[in-house]
Amino acid sequence: MSVRVVASRDLTPAEVPGHSFRIIADGDATGGAYSLTEASSPVGAMVPPHAHDDAVECFYVMSGTYRMTVSGRVHEAEPGGFVLVPRGSPHNFEVVGTEPARAAVLFAPAGFESVFRSMPEIFGTPGEPGPLWTAINARHGTRLVEPGDDIGRPVVVASTGSSGPLVGPGETETAVSVGLWLDPTYGRPWTIEPGTAVWIMEGRYRFDVPDCSYALRAGEFIELTEGAQARALASGSRALYIRTGVAPT
Repeated sequence: MSVRVVASRDLTPAEVPGHSFRIIADGDATGGAYSLTEASSPVGAMVPPHAHDDAVECFYVMSGTYRMTVSGRVHEAEPGGFVLVPRGSPHNFEVVGTEPARAAVLFAPAGFESVFRSMPEIFGTPGEPGPLWTAINARHGTRLVEPGDDIGRPVVVASTGSSGPLVGPGETETAVSVGLWLDPTYGRPWTIEPGTAVWIMEGRYRFDVPDCSYALRAGEFIELTEGAQARALASGSRALYIRTGVAPT
């Protein structure tokens, strides 16, 4: 049994004016399948229009409100909202409302986390964002586009009202599936399949694997190469799970 546990509080964030990124899982840890980042931004923070040609980008909003424009259509993503931006679709966002925003951001396949890591150095360079910023985005399949460039596929918005899958290989165009597990009451059993990773967003869970148990709380991430049994240790617990399986044909 191979288990990897990561706590976001132990990670040094990549920070630039208006944004903070803690990379929970990168391509090296997931075999290139996906990356997972905890992103935080204050009210008024913005990201200019761009498009990822080599990956889909998924947002699960944990707090605050993101006003996202994808392929020319505006979506208000509030706490509990899940949005998938298809490959090649121009998009941008602004944090609106009265509270700072925080989201779990997943790319499938991995790669763009390298851009997050490079941002402090690039944005601290005179004349940037400029040529260096454009070049590193291009190396990772990302185009900086002009406002109003609306050519692209529509956003995928998944229901998050109950436990279950959010998007699968058909939407991510990879072997990655993403789902949500909600525990309104204490102790609901959860059978976790092999090859699953779990990001705890609220509450606490206990994961029972052969010969060992792990008690994790909000802000912690666990990767399981074999199956496990899990139970919530507090009512109102909430987790995002990521599985890798068979890629779409």
